[in-house]
Amino acid sequence: MDELNIVEVDWRRLDDELHVFRWRTQRLLRIGYEPEDADRLAFSPVDIHELEHLIGNGCPLETAVRIAA
Repeated sequence: MDELNIVEVDWRRLDDELHVFRWRTQRLLRIGYEPEDADRLAFSPVDIHELEHLIGNGCPLETAVRIAA
């Protein structure tokens, strides 16, 4: 693989990671997290779907993070 292909692959990977980060951040904002917390959680391995489920069933935001972590 030549240098140009390596750089292209790296850019695609970074673009995919940015897309996932944005998606996670938007989901977290929609369920009630403040922007700073949403950014922090978007980078974490926490399960966004589990957070949505917990919060949708009345669990407080901070408690949901402790449970889902």
